[in-house]
Amino acid sequence: MKQNMGTVDRALRIGSGLALIGLSMNRNNGIMGLVLPLVGGMLLVEGLTSYSLMYDRMGINTHIQD
Repeated sequence: MKQNMGTVDRALRIGSGLALIGLSMNRNNGIMGLVLPLVGGMLLVEGLTSYSLMYDRMGINTHIQD
């Protein structure tokens, strides 16, 4: 899988993902109890793998190649 996210983009996604997962621990009932961990997990996985399907589909690449 090719990387298409830069360092800043990855850090923001990892931080946002962890924050949403943390928020979901307080809201464990209702629709927000389902949505927050799913979105947070998606952002966390994208940040850890440096790959975003949406970026790929739109042709965006913020990864600086060495």
